[in-house]
Amino acid sequence: MTEINKELRPRGGVGVYIINERQELLLLLRNSVHAAGFWCPPGGHIEYGESFLQAAVKETKEESDINVSVVETIGVTGDVYPAEQKHYITVHLKAVKYDGEAKLMEPNKFSALKWWPLQELPANIFPAVKSFLEGNPPCLCGSEKKYKFCHGRDRT
Repeated sequence: MTEINKELRPRGGVGVYIINERQELLLLLRNSVHAAGFWCPPGGHIEYGESFLQAAVKETKEESDINVSVVETIGVTGDVYPAEQKHYITVHLKAVKYDGEAKLMEPNKFSALKWWPLQELPANIFPAVKSFLEGNPPCLCGSEKKYKFCHGRDRT
């Protein structure tokens, strides 16, 4: 039987998609060791004893000062980062109800915060987000269309 390295087991994470009234997605530019230089939505690890919904609310507040009160699950991905020997199961959530003004709260982890038009998302988007969007979920704008046939038509 093959020995399993328990350190390489998947970890759980969340990504919270916040869309403003101008159909823009809030993204942060990572400067931490894992995936530095990639844009990602607020999110992070699910801690022991914490639900993914609790993690979504907590991480969004910590990273952007946005208060999320209602979220809906919009997808799940499993992503492997071979160079770092990391494997994440990420729950992707959309903020249905939120308030506050976005601010860069953790400059040690992120170097910028920006609202991106849905049709102009950056090429250097976080791998789990890319994987999620390549799965052609319902468009983040709330239309009845799939992402690739709405705002993502020129992206994939």
